[in-house]
Amino acid sequence: MGNTKFSFREMKFLEFYFGGALMKTAARAAGYRGASDQALCNTGRAILKKLVANPQALFRLGGPREKRIARLLVNMVDDIRPGRQITALEILGRCYFP
Repeated sequence: MGNTKFSFREMKFLEFYFGGALMKTAARAAGYRGASDQALCNTGRAILKKLVANPQALFRLGGPREKRIARLLVNMVDDIRPGRQITALEILGRCYFP
């Protein structure tokens, strides 16, 4: 995949999203602007797709923000919404079994 580094804004999106915010709300809170809620959701999906494709790129540095995102991701496995559980498990699985 092209750019595997995560921008500050992408990491903020992941913090908000893994913290429980809706995709459009997380994108908006991270500073993204879109013509519609759908555009914000598309931005969020692109960031998640990038993370699923190469989760090690985010966690490689091990800084405080990366550690917080990792904790939120692990906590997301306990989310009662099945879609969020699947996303979290898929990302975690790729971290351990690339």
